[in-house]
Amino acid sequence: MVLRQNLICTALICFGILLPDLYLGYFLKMLSCTVPLAALASVMGLSAILTMVKSRGFLVVIVVIITITQGIQLNHWAYFGAPIHSQDITKAFAEFDEIFEAGSSLANTLWPVWLAQALSLALLIYGTMRIKKCRHFPFMWILVLSVLAINPVLSYIRGPQFFHNKPTASTIHNTLRSFSDWLVNSQTSVHNFGYKAYEITYGQPKIKNVVLIMGESQSSRYMQMYGYKQANTPFLEELKGDRNFAYTKGISTSLATIEALQLFFNNFHNPGFIDLIRNKSANLFRLARHQGYKTFLISAQGEGLFHETGTQYMDYFSFKKDMLKPLKEKGDEALLDVLVEMKFSDKNFIVIHLRHIHEPFGEYAKYHPELAKSISKDSRENQAQQEYSNAIAYHDNWVKQCVTCIRKILPNDTIIIFTSDHGQLVGERGLFGHNLMQPEVVDVPVWAYAINADLCLNNYLKSQTVCSHYDLGKQIANLFGAHIHNPNEHPNLQYVHGTELHKNYPVMPWKKTKKGAEFLKIELANGRIDDKSH
Repeated sequence: MVLRQNLICTALICFGILLPDLYLGYFLKMLSCTVPLAALASVMGLSAILTMVKSRGFLVVIVVIITITQGIQLNHWAYFGAPIHSQDITKAFAEFDEIFEAGSSLANTLWPVWLAQALSLALLIYGTMRIKKCRHFPFMWILVLSVLAINPVLSYIRGPQFFHNKPTASTIHNTLRSFSDWLVNSQTSVHNFGYKAYEITYGQPKIKNVVLIMGESQSSRYMQMYGYKQANTPFLEELKGDRNFAYTKGISTSLATIEALQLFFNNFHNPGFIDLIRNKSANLFRLARHQGYKTFLISAQGEGLFHETGTQYMDYFSFKKDMLKPLKEKGDEALLDVLVEMKFSDKNFIVIHLRHIHEPFGEYAKYHPELAKSISKDSRENQAQQEYSNAIAYHDNWVKQCVTCIRKILPNDTIIIFTSDHGQLVGERGLFGHNLMQPEVVDVPVWAYAINADLCLNNYLKSQTVCSHYDLGKQIANLFGAHIHNPNEHPNLQYVHGTELHKNYPVMPWKKTKKGAEFLKIELANGRIDDKSH
């Protein structure tokens, strides 16, 4: 009978914590939150431990903390369309009057959130009151604190880059992560040095359908199209003779996928200008939606990579977890199956995020073994470079299928744009990977193919010896009819940004030259950077 009471209270507390997700996510579909099995098991485990704690006062404190923090998360998610992140939590306390006023004006929209919170609190209170009938064990409160301390400890050890919200995770998952990071790293943000806000002006869109393909770990140095010795891009080679095709070398904004995506989609330029990521004034998805575009994202990777990229401005998104079996069977070709099923509008902004050519490079040969060249294993460098070249051959085949697909479903007024999140070191100077501040790591391809569409972007690319992600982002905004003026833009310098953007991160300035890019000495984001010092 005693253990039965523990089970009943576990169910009440667990259901109380997850009720907002079930009601707002599954039933009303007001939020994009879900309850994966891992989240369900975790919440059930915590609830079971709570029933074994004897101190009612301790339990009340825990329930109050859960209610307040999850309440902030729920209201933010419902209002803004995305989970709250640690950098905005302070605002929730410091600007309470403004938030209350804004929330009150939307009572007709937000009332389901408040109802879910009330029902959740009622279940938590009832479950807590019944706990006195449960079986208790000494010092269980220590175990509860230990469980709740896991996220703050990880935040301290791994830093803010570990805590990226997921637009379809459970609210309790995002709440624990965001508040843990806020508690531990709230004092680590860099300053903005008086940067002025971007100025956005709007005109008529130039192209109705903009398809952006964001590659993975792809360097132009290993592509035949850019002069590589192996014939691994025959389709792109063929396109080079088409007047609707244009390409140039590119420079990524960062060394890692998460940061590169954040910076690219927010048109980030100046070191330390974190407010631009927070307010998303120049976010590509936001600008596209403002101009009447329907916005889509299809990604072969995890949703956590799209933290702070503007998921609240996406009309449709699909991530790796939504197509596990097709991706395993067909690789990134499964993304095209999703693409053909989408319902488009008159104007569309579509982002396709790839998984290939991520390590291990040899993995992609299984999808099209006929494209793979023989591998020499006489050295790590030779093996890696040959596997990397084979992966690019797979990519070229994928591009051919993608272009064919888009020609059929969007045959007019469409442009396909490609770049990669970052490049890759494949044995140069004995170095491998992409987390080093080296020029090879930010070497990426940039190309565009117009289908019965304006050639303004193509003409721009043809005029550039190198195109940065920042430049490309501004050009994409121009296609929407949104013109970005950055009053802080340096006349000569652009920047490669390090990771951990909310800290004092390293920056590698560079200049455009007639031959491409000249990289300068590495500095820190909190120092004044100008070309006079180089």
